[in-house]
Amino acid sequence: MKRIKPIIRKEFAHIVRDPKSLLIVFLMPLVMIFIYGYAISYDLNNINIAIVNNSKGKLSQDFINAFKNNGYFTIINSMHSGKSKSSTSIPTYEQWLREGKISEIIVIPYDFDKKIKTGIPTKVNFIIDGSDSNSANIIYQYSEQILLSFINSYQGLDKILKINTKVYFNTEAKSSFFFIPGLIAVLLLMMSALLTSLSISREKESGSIELLFISPLKSFEIIIGKTIAYIFVAFAVEIIILLFSRFWFHIPIRGNLLILFIFSLIYIITGLAIGIFISTAAADQKTAMLATLLATMLPSIMLSGFIFPLDSLSPILQYISRIIPATYFLKIIRGVVLKNASVSNLYYEGFILILMAVVILGIATVKFAKERNKTK
Repeated sequence: MKRIKPIIRKEFAHIVRDPKSLLIVFLMPLVMIFIYGYAISYDLNNINIAIVNNSKGKLSQDFINAFKNNGYFTIINSMHSGKSKSSTSIPTYEQWLREGKISEIIVIPYDFDKKIKTGIPTKVNFIIDGSDSNSANIIYQYSEQILLSFINSYQGLDKILKINTKVYFNTEAKSSFFFIPGLIAVLLLMMSALLTSLSISREKESGSIELLFISPLKSFEIIIGKTIAYIFVAFAVEIIILLFSRFWFHIPIRGNLLILFIFSLIYIITGLAIGIFISTAAADQKTAMLATLLATMLPSIMLSGFIFPLDSLSPILQYISRIIPATYFLKIIRGVVLKNASVSNLYYEGFILILMAVVILGIATVKFAKERNKTK
């Protein structure tokens, strides 16, 4: 012990001299426990659905009430179509399905009441968003459970009332179709932030930051210059990831690639902005790297809808998810890749990402300018 005591004292001295890294080491497990404890849930609540009621009888209304009076579904629109055999509202609801506003459409046929009263077999149509195969399976189980409860309330109904289910966007129910695009979103944010988070902190360690401080360039010009340089790298990485996902995992790309690339560019700039902000605040590369991983990877995996549906999160975590860039890009990439979504379906998510990029870059510029002024 006499021989190793100096080493022990030396290491404790290093630990004490690096309080930021020590804080991250203690903080990360607590954050993970908090997030995992609240986020890990395979239950779905308040699932948004739409009902097209082509029949206007009492039985069809009782069927709708069965979906209203439960803790699973929220009916955002229930429409009496007034049509005999079809409904013009179905295409509108299918658009909502594509935009992610609803997860299921229930279509009650026009002769629903008549066939049940006369003992003729009839079917109720369930149209489910299958882009998330796990959630689609849970939604189907919930719907089937309510249908069985409705059937049991009427004698002999089990022999004539059946389900006709259609799954959109992922008919084969492959989980990779859902997780791979999500993984691309998580990796792209983390990688973009890492690229720039080491930029300024590296110059701080090497001492070359002083050359930037005394340069004739304005602070925002330095920040923009450092950001633009890495856009090309991040964009090239995204193209490689997309090609690998397409040809190795056979992920379909049903939408317009130009739309995806435009939104990806905005998302990459947002990630680079986060890295620049962390880099201006971090004292060294190690702290910058740890802070970047903590700020991007963990929230993006747990709170963006990558693994767990946002509806399954607690209200507090749902609010936190709104400040995570991956939450919005997940809707974009899954919408374009799986649902052939257009710009009109995704403009809100794009606007939020642009706003995030501008705000974060602005904060990073102000922080950099303050550090620069201290040296004058």
